[in-house]
Amino acid sequence: MDGAGLLLLILVPFLVVAAPRSDAVAVLGRPGGGIGETVAIVAAAGGRLVRPGPGGLMVARSEEPGFVRRLYGAGAWLVLDPLVAGGCGPSAPAGTSRNPLPSPSTAR
Repeated sequence: MDGAGLLLLILVPFLVVAAPRSDAVAVLGRPGGGIGETVAIVAAAGGRLVRPGPGGLMVARSEEPGFVRRLYGAGAWLVLDPLVAGGCGPSAPAGTSRNPLPSPSTAR
């Protein structure tokens, strides 16, 4: 088996488990892009921010179909199920703002 085949054998099960299954997702922008860029990606895809997650991930939500596709189209580098992406659940904790992060126009 060549290196590419071995890599696929290792990655495919992870990607199946990590694929988003709800309207909440963990979004990662391009490496080095920063939080402001990820906020802009979520806004461009028609989503709303729920909260930051681990390792630069942002948990976002949209009830509209095709959200994951729109995130990738807007420049997301990786979109995962938020539970698989580090244990960050999909909803904001009770008593907190539904959009605690700045809007894309103010995040720089």
